[in-house]
Amino acid sequence: MLWITSVQLPAFGRFGGEEFTFRRGMNLVCGKNEAGKSTLLAAIAGTIFGFRREKDRFVPWGGGERCEARVSFAYDDREMTIVRDFLTDRVQAVERSGDRLLWRFEGKVSPAGRSSEREEYLAKIEEVWGFAEGDIFRNSVFVGQRDLKIEGDGALTTRIKQLLSGFSEMDYDAVVDSLEKELYELTRRPGGRAKDRELEEVRARMAELAEAWRSASRTMEEVCKAEAELAELRGFIDASRADLEKGEKYLQRVKKYHEATVREAVLSKEFDRIQTEREKVEALEAQRRTIEARLAPLGNLTELPDGFDRTIEAYCAASVRLEQLEEEMAGLTVEADDVRKVPLGLLLSPILAWGAAVAAWFLVPATAYVVTGIALAATLAVVVYAARLSSARNANAARRQGRIDGLAVEIDRLRSEAARHGGAVAEHLGDIDPASARGILEEMEGVEEIVAERDQVASALKVLSPLDDLKAQGAELARELAVVRETMESVVGKGFPVMSHEEFTAAEAKMQRLAGEVKEKERAALVKEQELAVLRTGGLDLEAIAEEGEELKSREQRLVRRTGALRLAVELLRETLDEYRATYLARLSSEINGKLYNLTAGRYREARLDDNFNLTIGADGELRPAEAYSCGVQDQAYLASRLALGGILSRGRKLPFLLDDPLVNFDDERKTAVLVTLNLIASGHQVILFVHDERYLRLKGADLWHRIRIDMKGKPDGQLHLL
Repeated sequence: MLWITSVQLPAFGRFGGEEFTFRRGMNLVCGKNEAGKSTLLAAIAGTIFGFRREKDRFVPWGGGERCEARVSFAYDDREMTIVRDFLTDRVQAVERSGDRLLWRFEGKVSPAGRSSEREEYLAKIEEVWGFAEGDIFRNSVFVGQRDLKIEGDGALTTRIKQLLSGFSEMDYDAVVDSLEKELYELTRRPGGRAKDRELEEVRARMAELAEAWRSASRTMEEVCKAEAELAELRGFIDASRADLEKGEKYLQRVKKYHEATVREAVLSKEFDRIQTEREKVEALEAQRRTIEARLAPLGNLTELPDGFDRTIEAYCAASVRLEQLEEEMAGLTVEADDVRKVPLGLLLSPILAWGAAVAAWFLVPATAYVVTGIALAATLAVVVYAARLSSARNANAARRQGRIDGLAVEIDRLRSEAARHGGAVAEHLGDIDPASARGILEEMEGVEEIVAERDQVASALKVLSPLDDLKAQGAELARELAVVRETMESVVGKGFPVMSHEEFTAAEAKMQRLAGEVKEKERAALVKEQELAVLRTGGLDLEAIAEEGEELKSREQRLVRRTGALRLAVELLRETLDEYRATYLARLSSEINGKLYNLTAGRYREARLDDNFNLTIGADGELRPAEAYSCGVQDQAYLASRLALGGILSRGRKLPFLLDDPLVNFDDERKTAVLVTLNLIASGHQVILFVHDERYLRLKGADLWHRIRIDMKGKPDGQLHLL
């Protein structure tokens, strides 16, 4: 018996570190929906056989970089443990017998791979389980929810048939197909549209050889005619090639001479240009030396910074303006001392008048009032005049003082500006007065003209090549001209007729026409040679045609005999396969009938699977498709077919049955019958039944089962079994 001992799920789906242990016989795993029962079953199948498409479903819910599971199972006196990393399909497997290591494996085992490591692992799994395909496992001993019907593609059903026959190393259907394909390759079937096969090709070739023999005589005349035309073409080609060779040698010499002539003209023109530029550079260099000689006596005036003339002009202007304002200030000071005063005679006239008035009071009283009035009038006139004179003097003094203050501020500013510009001038020219500075300014204007002339000469020299380079280029060009002229003399030689350029062009055109005619004749000769080769190959080798004809006759006889043998082999093997299929299908149907009888408590006792695993169920002596019955009857019949198929595939291995809640559509009567049947099977096979209904834990006889309850967190809630 082969039985699963434990499943460890360190990181798989909702599980993270859980371990489940199982025993021989009946194992009951109970958990509510979404508790992880189907995930646990998928871990067993996926660890051993791998996932093709759905492994992403089982990446741990909490994330992380791991997704792996470990499954251990025992058989005979051995135990094997398999660990699979589902992210990389890396597998580790160990087989032991007690403490003795029998086999160890580590490598990548992808379900769709083709590596040697994968082949080694699958060979070991097939040795232990009897098959190495996950689809076989999931359609026999593994039963998922609502997955009782055997389904799969043609390759799966063919593989199951091979396993049922016990001769999985040979696919007899493939042998028959191979024989039929070989027969079809020899000859077409009646009414077929395919291209001719080998036998027809042989016969067609024989007809072609007969026609070739008849046409051989006709080709003889064509061969002779073609040989004569080819000889004429070859003669023209040889003569024309000799003329072309002589003409090409002559034109080559003329071409070299004309090329040298053109080269000489180019070099002469370049030499003249270099000489002209050299003379221009030498003249400019002489002019620059003359300008430098004119600038030499001017000393450091040429080294003054840019804009220094504006500094000198500002210094001179500030100095002249300062001198003018100082003279104006001096004039205003003198004017301040010359203030207008009241005349002394005018001041004494009121005094004299009042003296006369006093004398009149004492001497001539009659005139005292008149003299007093005169004295009073004189006094008023002097007071008015003095007041006006004082007001004019005060206004003039205020105006003069305002002008003096303004001149003082401007004089201070000009002194500062003159001192600043004078310092800048003194830094380059020493202490000089404004008059000297103005003379230097006039000299600088002349220097600027000379410097501008020097800069103009320097700019002209920049755009021209250096004199040394021009001398070197001139010397090099002179050497090249000498070489070219020497080449012209050596090419022409004495007595060589040199044609003009027009004559040379006409001669080249004539040579090209002759070369074109030669190519045309060569192409015609090549075509003629090909025609001649075809004629000789197709019609002249009569001996080869006869030999090939004899060989084809012998080959035709062999193919006829081989065709008959293949037809006989296909017919006999096809009859044998049909008879054998009827035998193993009868055996499988017998096993299904026994299981169906137990599962339905004797109500149904006949069911059959055809060659494509389509199920029919018998009732009232008549077989009907399974789909004609209720879901409960269908599930019972499909479960019976699964149990029968798993039992036959197990043979001496006694493989475990893993059932994921297959009793969902069963009433209590059907469930009881199924459990009784599973108990009987558990005496020879390990049965692991996954259910969601906790009433199974309280059924009669359930205390003899190995029971496991899974809580909603995916953790085993104790091992409920008898010790």
